[in-house]
Amino acid sequence: MALTLAIPTTTLATSPGKPHTLYHISLALPLRTLTVSRRYSDFLTLHSQLISITGLAPPLPPPPKAYFTRTISNPTLTENRRLALESYMHAILISVDPRWRDSPPWRTFLNLPAHSGHNSAASSTTNLAWGGGIGGNNGPITDPTQWLDSHRHAKTLLHDARMQLAKRDQAVSTADQHEASAGAKRSLTKASSVLAALDAGLKTSWNKEAATPELLDGEIRRRKDLLSAARKERDGLESLANSLAAKRNSAPPRAAAASSPGDRTALFAAKPRGRVLGAPLPETERTRELDNVGVLQLNDEFMREQDKLVTGLLGNVTRMKEIGAAIGEEIEVQNRMLGALDADVDNVDKKMRIAKKRVNKIS
Repeated sequence: MALTLAIPTTTLATSPGKPHTLYHISLALPLRTLTVSRRYSDFLTLHSQLISITGLAPPLPPPPKAYFTRTISNPTLTENRRLALESYMHAILISVDPRWRDSPPWRTFLNLPAHSGHNSAASSTTNLAWGGGIGGNNGPITDPTQWLDSHRHAKTLLHDARMQLAKRDQAVSTADQHEASAGAKRSLTKASSVLAALDAGLKTSWNKEAATPELLDGEIRRRKDLLSAARKERDGLESLANSLAAKRNSAPPRAAAASSPGDRTALFAAKPRGRVLGAPLPETERTRELDNVGVLQLNDEFMREQDKLVTGLLGNVTRMKEIGAAIGEEIEVQNRMLGALDADVDNVDKKMRIAKKRVNKIS
């Protein structure tokens, strides 16, 4: 689950206790946004806890204390401290070392759910604590949002396994083949662990006998379909990995570096389509992994895009109407000119007949 944060604003709080400055941390997650307000002393406490747990100081230190002035009476100090605190938090967020942002004090400080990842770039390195501790030693995942995040991570692991198998298929040396095979097996093992936790969550928390079910029956069935499709994909990759391994062991060394066209087709086979619930059209890749709120947000986005298209179409129609009105006015002017020309032709014709009669009399 990618996370971005910023500290855009501050406010002066008068209660409880003495007046103090609150720094508002804006957090943007895939399906929601939230704001967490913290005092400067809270940041110092977080810094001490991170050092105590990890045994290592974060990449940047927090801004130092000011002993002779306070932020409530010094806007310049408030702004400088806000920028320094934002840099301090951002340095932890983008750090290659995940120990600080994976610690409980960090998640508690930002009011994040347990076992949530914060940076997509670092997720492949830290694996977001997945596969070895989801829900506590592969326990059930009961949080609806975390369930979807875990499913997306399982899909990512399956994609990594697919890429590793493709890499092994194209490898020339035996060492590269072994390395790619080991990477694929690691990804498949972690994906199996995640899928087991997802299945346990569906069976324990969201069944009809639950005291306080959090999801509707249709959403539960949709998630079961997602889980079933992911399992089929995992089973297919495991079968492919085993078949390629057997073929490599039985084939000559040079032939082991290549696979049959059928294996390549199976490797890059299209993803299975899920069941459609109450809709005539199948779900797309954009809607398959979204919950009800995400689908509504996506629908609102489509509606806004359609409104823009309708507005543009209305402008084109208006311009075409104006052009048609101008053409109509021009036609009216041309008709009046043709009418005047017709009248002139009639007059000339009458004069010609009179002149012809006079010429006949003279002759």
